[in-house]
Amino acid sequence: MIAERAESRALQSLDTDACIRLAQDLVRVPSITGNERAVQDLVALMLEEAGLEVDRFEADVDLLKAHPRFPGMEVERTEAVLVAGTLGQKGERSLILNGHVDVVPVGDRQAWQASPWSAHIQAGRLYGRGACDMKAGLAVAISAAAALKKCGLPLRGRLIVQSVVGEEDGGIGSFAMAQRGYRADAAFVLEPTRLRIIPAQAGALSFRLRIRGQSAHASVRYEGISAIEKFELVEARLRQLERALNQEPHPLFRHYPIAYPLSIGRLRAGSWLSTVPDELECEGRVGVPVGMASGKVRRQFADAIADVAQRDPWLSEHPPRFEWTGGQFDAVEVDPGLPVFMALKAAHAEEFGVEPEL
Repeated sequence: MIAERAESRALQSLDTDACIRLAQDLVRVPSITGNERAVQDLVALMLEEAGLEVDRFEADVDLLKAHPRFPGMEVERTEAVLVAGTLGQKGERSLILNGHVDVVPVGDRQAWQASPWSAHIQAGRLYGRGACDMKAGLAVAISAAAALKKCGLPLRGRLIVQSVVGEEDGGIGSFAMAQRGYRADAAFVLEPTRLRIIPAQAGALSFRLRIRGQSAHASVRYEGISAIEKFELVEARLRQLERALNQEPHPLFRHYPIAYPLSIGRLRAGSWLSTVPDELECEGRVGVPVGMASGKVRRQFADAIADVAQRDPWLSEHPPRFEWTGGQFDAVEVDPGLPVFMALKAAHAEEFGVEPEL
């Protein structure tokens, strides 16, 4: 009964209209990856106005990159501005609400019907770059903390609202928060999931692969060794690796056609249309199955490259070279039986009248 009254007080203090305005204000500040300072200044102001203790800090990027557990990044940056808002004191329990402010580029500007930063509302939907991923989620976190502060409920621990950067290209922001000491018993990452609760997440390892060939004029291409043709051998072997990684997917991933994809996203080869290409470079990422260590996937990847090299006379003498670059994400899983997970499921069921999808 006491808990129900406390929940009722908090919900009565929640200003949904103000939450929508917060989301609009956040979307209206451009924050493409690497340029988040202005929006983080706004977040700090929002948290201060909500009554939270605010810590706005600039992480040492070079120091983080030197850490053995650094998750990597795909976009070079010179700064990382972070904001944390804290409500309550250290006590029995602590909870993090995590959201990121960095967004991907707008793409083809002509494809937008309005400015990507307009944050206009049409037919009940908020439009703008980052509205879904994930400034709306961050606005919800700030509004929830503001409601708790406004209603005056004494917390038995700490609520920490984290506004991070670098999520779109590696995760430097959340890593910096942890290194600064912002840790908790549980954390909700408020990513858009169509209101599904996500207790398991596959990992992903970015890589760069280089293959050598031997140049020759196109008119005598048989005198050369095409790096593209050698890549085809490597790519076929990597497809075998992908199938092996997907033999026994986690139960929550079995409905996906490919639970843990291995994808080549960028490829460059050759320097002239009438020349046999003597070098190829490609970049991609390989999925890490839930329940499997990233180190095992790295070893299997290396074994696959070595296997195809030893089967081809040219590649055996000129083996492909690869390196791990950019984002390096472990697969993670949370026990659905944990009290905090059960509480989240119960709250969802009460609000929407149905059990949440996982």
